[in-house]
Amino acid sequence: MNKKTIILIAILQLFLISCTQFDVELIKPDTNFVKPPDMEFFGFKRESYITNFKQLDLFATNAKIYESRNMMELYSNQAFTYEADGKVSASILSELSLINQETMFVQFYTNVIVKFSNDSTLYTEYLEWHDTNKKFKTPEAVRLEQDNGSWLTGVGMEGDLDLEAVTIYNEVDEGDEFGVQVEEQ
Repeated sequence: MNKKTIILIAILQLFLISCTQFDVELIKPDTNFVKPPDMEFFGFKRESYITNFKQLDLFATNAKIYESRNMMELYSNQAFTYEADGKVSASILSELSLINQETMFVQFYTNVIVKFSNDSTLYTEYLEWHDTNKKFKTPEAVRLEQDNGSWLTGVGMEGDLDLEAVTIYNEVDEGDEFGVQVEEQ
């Protein structure tokens, strides 16, 4: 290399360094990025069987499945559980359900309505299903009604799928048939 080329390269390097703004921050990546679902279905239906026994029917207008997180999001959904003889044991409606496919922990959100085979209906805005102990649980306001017109309201509840062992915390109000029988006069 000759002397002129070396001087030219040195001048270009000084020019590039002098024109660089070192105080400017680089654009940071968006930390609120939500990974899209691995699969999405409209008009979703799922059935679950144990040998020849139908255990569950699950319907949703939209289902988003995240395989990496083992999660399902179900929108405007309804589920039915069945007894061994094929009768519906319970049904549940909600606007949104989040299901952990590994632990089967389920969260139901907004306008949750659960109908049980013992003619009882539960209304709440949030409900959890813990598959490990087979119990429903909620810290929200609940209303439990029976077909005979009796009702019970409170804040917070825990109970099993058959509603045979139910605890309503912070009981607010009750109707005729719950608790102590009201004698007719």
